[in-house]
Amino acid sequence: MSVINLKAGETLVIKASRVWRGTPEPPREALVYLQDGKVAAFSTGDQTGGYKRNDPVKEPMNVLELPGCTVIPGLIDCHVHLALDGRDFSRARQQWTARGELLERVKADLTNTLERGIVAVRDGGDRAGIGLEVKQLVITGRLAGPLVLACGHALHRQGKYGSFLGPGLTPAELEKAVDSLARQGVDHLKVLVSGIVSFSQYGRVDAPQFTRDELQRIVYRARSRGLRIMAHASGDDAVRLAVEAGVDSIEHGYFISEESLHRMAARGIAWVPTVIPVAGQVRGKWRVQYTAREVEVITRTWRRQVKMIKKALEMGVTLGVGTDAGATGVCHGQGFLEELLLYRKAGLSPADILLAATRNGAAILGLEHLLGRIEPGRPAFLVAVEGNPWEDISTLAKVKYVFRPADFPGKKLPEKYNSLQPERCFMRLT
Repeated sequence: MSVINLKAGETLVIKASRVWRGTPEPPREALVYLQDGKVAAFSTGDQTGGYKRNDPVKEPMNVLELPGCTVIPGLIDCHVHLALDGRDFSRARQQWTARGELLERVKADLTNTLERGIVAVRDGGDRAGIGLEVKQLVITGRLAGPLVLACGHALHRQGKYGSFLGPGLTPAELEKAVDSLARQGVDHLKVLVSGIVSFSQYGRVDAPQFTRDELQRIVYRARSRGLRIMAHASGDDAVRLAVEAGVDSIEHGYFISEESLHRMAARGIAWVPTVIPVAGQVRGKWRVQYTAREVEVITRTWRRQVKMIKKALEMGVTLGVGTDAGATGVCHGQGFLEELLLYRKAGLSPADILLAATRNGAAILGLEHLLGRIEPGRPAFLVAVEGNPWEDISTLAKVKYVFRPADFPGKKLPEKYNSLQPERCFMRLT
């Protein structure tokens, strides 16, 4: 696997057996012309005559031939926690005060993420603000990795679940907390509407942390600051409150109802189901820590989630892909394909899965104008894999190249991605 950093002034032509552009059409043999870190042109066949180069010195084009490979838009993980490592929660927390050790671990996790073809991640927060700090380190080039969108710390009710994600809040502190995060330069907000699902009692989730009025106050304040809201919500009561308050995406959503899915579809609210953090608990070494009864509860829980993913797609809900990477049992980068294979188990076609992993993810992050499609004028965040993921999604395990603009992380992202008018150009392949 190689990461190709596309430098200013460089021109590269990719000739692949297949190129999937992030549209409803299947991949086809094509040429992709890259110049100055952007997609300059796209053509089928092997004719190059229609491409006009901007560089004054017409040196021979560099052509990268990729027989048997498919080029796709870069993958997007809509839910990670860069402050955690997925292996040892306590050890990761200890690293928060050991900066050198922390940065070495984060560096390795970012590298692993990028090498899996993931070009952008959305961080779900931590109390120490590490996700936000990592974002700045990537922007300034001190760490190499995917684009990072960060929320700083998450908003949760004082005395309720989420103490490692952010300080607990009283109802009187909600607006001030949003304003404080906005001043820190966060890209979005994360609000904890519920706790986590029980592994010992099927279907049990703690009661919602906020009232509808309190959630609406958070959403209204966030909108006034140009911020989108990702809502951690499991249990249908919490999902329903979050939907009524007008959040942008539901994270996790365990035990969601068909009625809530219908409302989400009607309002254009996306769903990031994060199945692997639960399903992974009964795999490999993690399984031994649970009793037979707990294994049964966990298995029933993730299998229900998988069934609801299929229903959500059929009902027109926009699906993104999020791994909750950093959660116990989910390593950064590695969990992404595992999550996609669970989508396949749900009955989604490779086309639907690819869309969720690219174009939908870009829209959920507010980066639909930059990522998710291969089009002239867009930054060249591309991935080449061996095989054809349109036919077999598991071929995404065979990443051969990751392409990205060399200097893009150092550039300020256009303001549009944080606008108050998200285009919500979500779509599904039919």
